[in-house]
Amino acid sequence: MCHCCNDARPDPASYRFFSEGCLHCAARRIQFIQRTLRLAPSVTRDRCRAALAQAMALGLPEQEIRRMAKKSEWQLQQPAQDAQPASLPAPRKRGR
Repeated sequence: MCHCCNDARPDPASYRFFSEGCLHCAARRIQFIQRTLRLAPSVTRDRCRAALAQAMALGLPEQEIRRMAKKSEWQLQQPAQDAQPASLPAPRKRGR
């Protein structure tokens, strides 16, 4: 679990820290630049390109970052305990 994603969970729109190796943080960083910072369009474009280039230099996939950054919801890595494989049935409740 990425500590930045975990710390940003209460209010991702105002959380300004991004982990370098996290795919979700890379997408959220671009979302932050586009949505929160009030910059000229050319400055916004240049900053987004620089953020994407830095993430790609760390080995993160460009197309996945672009896809995630376009989503309307803020990108946060899901906690491991919340994720459940689709092949497993939901746990049954015991008792009444």
